[in-house]
Amino acid sequence: MKKPLLLAIAAIVCATAGNAHADAHAFVKAQGRGVDLGNMLEAPSEGQWGIVLKKEDLGLIASKGFTNVRIPIRWDGLGVGDSTFERALRTEPYTVEPRFFERVDSAISWARQSGLMVVINDHHHDSLFQNLEHERPRFIAIWKQIAERYKGLSDSVGFEILNEPNSQVTIEAWNSLLDTTLKVIRTSNPTRAVVIGTANWGGLSGLSGLKLPAGDKNLILTIHYYEPFAFTHQGAEWVTPIPALGVKWEGTYYEKLAVKQAMDAIAEYAKARDIPVWIGEFGAYSKADIASRARWSAYCARLFESYGFSWSYWEFKAGFGIYDETKKAWNTALVEALTSNDNSVLALGEPPTGGVDLVQNGGFATKSKWSLNGSQGASFFSIDSAAALIEITDPATDAWGIQLIQSPIRLKKGLTHVLQFDAWASSPRSIDGTVGMSVSPWSGYVSAAAGLSNTKKTFFASFVPAKTDSTARISFNLGPDTGLIHIDNVKLLVWDTASASIVASKGALAGLRWTQGEIRSRQAVRPPFESVTDLRGAKVASLLWRRNGNGWSADAPSLATGTWLVQGPGGSVRLTVTR
Repeated sequence: MKKPLLLAIAAIVCATAGNAHADAHAFVKAQGRGVDLGNMLEAPSEGQWGIVLKKEDLGLIASKGFTNVRIPIRWDGLGVGDSTFERALRTEPYTVEPRFFERVDSAISWARQSGLMVVINDHHHDSLFQNLEHERPRFIAIWKQIAERYKGLSDSVGFEILNEPNSQVTIEAWNSLLDTTLKVIRTSNPTRAVVIGTANWGGLSGLSGLKLPAGDKNLILTIHYYEPFAFTHQGAEWVTPIPALGVKWEGTYYEKLAVKQAMDAIAEYAKARDIPVWIGEFGAYSKADIASRARWSAYCARLFESYGFSWSYWEFKAGFGIYDETKKAWNTALVEALTSNDNSVLALGEPPTGGVDLVQNGGFATKSKWSLNGSQGASFFSIDSAAALIEITDPATDAWGIQLIQSPIRLKKGLTHVLQFDAWASSPRSIDGTVGMSVSPWSGYVSAAAGLSNTKKTFFASFVPAKTDSTARISFNLGPDTGLIHIDNVKLLVWDTASASIVASKGALAGLRWTQGEIRSRQAVRPPFESVTDLRGAKVASLLWRRNGNGWSADAPSLATGTWLVQGPGGSVRLTVTR
């Protein structure tokens, strides 16, 4: 251990901390906008995934106006640089190798020198997920050492106990483990901001089962958001099967509404417990088209901020990244999307009319076409006043342990599909409605997260399949709580874009015109249009709006002389091109 380096870190964080972050709410407010330093210290061995962490990385991030970094760390990994060693002993006393601690010291120091808020975590602890009871003492011992080593750092540095608990770290097991680990951390860091995520891979499906330790005002809730998964992970080589390419995110009414409803569920949970929220990961893989990635990222970031959530984009310079280290170039479209202050993207517009419903008996006149999969716990399915009633008397370990299912459903390649349903419950809880595969590996195309109360609410999720699936299914994942759940008016609407009825918004034109290869608008706010189609509905261009004097412009050089439809969530308008 090099004590001078630790003293240097302490001096740096104290000197650059600025205002004190006395509690978790203040910490989240100070975090603001951030970036994950993914694929570096979280790789099995740093460099194994093609990149390493460098001091200049932190300065680059700060230079773009980001104010926090999340440093994912695999304490369960091997070595530093060319040196190969266990980062933490696998036998008692489970000592963390000093050379690895020094590497983490440097990462924290560089971040704080650049004025960035910091969260360090335990990431990819695979041995814990695969053998919980054997690995639990080692995991707790590692956190005891982390907490002791960094107890003198300023409150601008937070701890995240575990990234995306899964497998043997079930909802119930996670509640126990986080409580035990937090008590260990609090012996040396009584007021440190500590971040707690959800089981079932860190998403919304684990939220209703998360039990936070009572009375601790320095806890932060983190949720990871990657919906629709078929869009954000298209072409991802580590997913089985690899999600098909060609899935777009157009920012339509239902696409935006699905994200908003997910944030509503998080906000309701957080408000009831007075806990601030940090969206610790969200991002879209580089194999998605850049226009869709920018639209999705801009909408998510502005929406998170509208709820008072801080966020960190996944990630800096790998497959989801905003920076190309080889070219030493930023992905300008993504950076601008993330750092913009243009809140006009939050407008939902109006929903499209029409659509064909693919669901049979979505009004639950009977139980026909629906089945209950109760692979865990104890549950019962009946009909109550023309609605599905699921009574759970013994909770499932996993959200998918109790499911209400309809299959087969035929999804149509390239067409907009919208899942819609009403739901309410006897007590507050979270469920999700998912459209996905009906065979192994059961991959989902989209999920609608639903935060339920005893008042009926309507929930939505929108997606465009990249391939036809004739045997898909709708499943409602209900598992980890007891109580009564009602589900009704289930629909899966599909629009044929060549025949959809879309009504133009009043006043939408606002001076829209084509000139010199651009569509221009004199509107003060960002125009609510995102694509150009021919009169049959075939898309010919995506629109990425940018400021042009007091108005806006978007490139559309391929438009020939004639009449076109400029499309957006709120409708379409005709645009005539003359030369």
